[in-house]
Amino acid sequence: MFPIRVRYSSWLLHRPVILAFIVISLTSVTASVLAGPKHITPGENHLASRLLLMDDEELLSIISKKAFDYFWHEANPHNGLIPYSCAEDSPCSIAAVGLGLSAIPVGIERGWISREEGYGRIVTTLSTLSSDRIQRTNGFFYQLLDMNEGIRFQKSKVSSMDTCILIAGALFAGEFFSQTAVQDLAYELYSAVNWQWMMNHGETLARNWTPESGFEDARWDSFDESLLMYILAMGSPTYPVPASIWHRIRRPVRGNYIFVPHESLTSYIFPHIWLNLKAREDYYANYWNNVVSAARYNRIYSMLRSCESKTHTRDLWGLGPCEGPKGYQVYGASADYYHGVFAPYASIGCIPFSPFASMQAAREILKKHGDRIWGKYGFTSGFKADGKWWSETYHGISVGLILLMIENYRTGLVWKYVACNEQIQAGLNRAEFCTSKIYQAVTPVYLGEVKDKHYSWDFSPTN
Repeated sequence: MFPIRVRYSSWLLHRPVILAFIVISLTSVTASVLAGPKHITPGENHLASRLLLMDDEELLSIISKKAFDYFWHEANPHNGLIPYSCAEDSPCSIAAVGLGLSAIPVGIERGWISREEGYGRIVTTLSTLSSDRIQRTNGFFYQLLDMNEGIRFQKSKVSSMDTCILIAGALFAGEFFSQTAVQDLAYELYSAVNWQWMMNHGETLARNWTPESGFEDARWDSFDESLLMYILAMGSPTYPVPASIWHRIRRPVRGNYIFVPHESLTSYIFPHIWLNLKAREDYYANYWNNVVSAARYNRIYSMLRSCESKTHTRDLWGLGPCEGPKGYQVYGASADYYHGVFAPYASIGCIPFSPFASMQAAREILKKHGDRIWGKYGFTSGFKADGKWWSETYHGISVGLILLMIENYRTGLVWKYVACNEQIQAGLNRAEFCTSKIYQAVTPVYLGEVKDKHYSWDFSPTN
């Protein structure tokens, strides 16, 4: 997906990294954030100071409510379409719509909207998506649509991943409103997606298609957020892909976990918005533990890079795609993708996997940068740790990830209802998930297979 320089090493080369981790871990032991904030100086930043004086539950409630407000207030109430960002001329993002469909049950359960209001908005949205005015190709949606007309936005591509996120949100909403028109509409959208067509005679799913150029060469052939898509594709009631596709995905290992080359946290977190894989494993890994390891790596990488600058602190971490000084781009815990730009949603979205570290990060961001990046819908897209640049934009994907992962951490709401969906469970069964018997991320059998092909850390800056 993204080019990156890598090199192989044996496990012996990890010894310095292991020692660094032990030192950092021992020096990072702090009092639990549940004990409440400390060293707050009211008056430095009035708004941030008030937030920092809240306990964790109060703070999470405020962050969640503001994130929910994006989906409720930015959506077109006449068709349910949700913009990619808060920019005035932003098109609809199909992925944001999927997150918005998932956000509404959270709003209902939290008492922010009534059940009737939520049901009405979801029916409006799904009815729009099912109508002839929304162009689909073999059940797949264009990534971006016109907010009012619902037609293809400019030269937008038919996107397999964005369609996957939409379907996941629709299926969750369908389970929440079981035995209603919502469930029927969600099932119809899912059933119409021809995953077999998206394979384009290959062994893995294609990424994009356009009427002008057909399929692009790029495929979802390596471990990343597409884990969710393959579960949906294998569990499809109409166009299922063979279970063998699960074993065609490359899964490179760094130390003790399966990683993505750019080390962007979004790729690790996204499937877990809807799939509760805690204490479950397949042939390759316990993917819950895998996120725990990836988040730890992200924190360690951020802390080690902070040695290069006096502007960073121990609790500041969270590298993922966000708006930066040069526009929206991928940032990650790797030499080619690290530029000192942090995404609040990346660390906060890890809260089910690293609750203390995520809360510490949220408080640190508010303390050091809250006056710049906290506003109408909570945290904006991103900021530079040196304080010389910050985003003023909210993106549907980032606020959605914050809202839904906080809710999963607090109540498991999304996981509980998605677990009731027969097709998703069928997909998990075809991937041969079972009760996990390991405490690490990678299974011993797969670790043995790749023991001579481990990737090392690379902190060298890009030339």
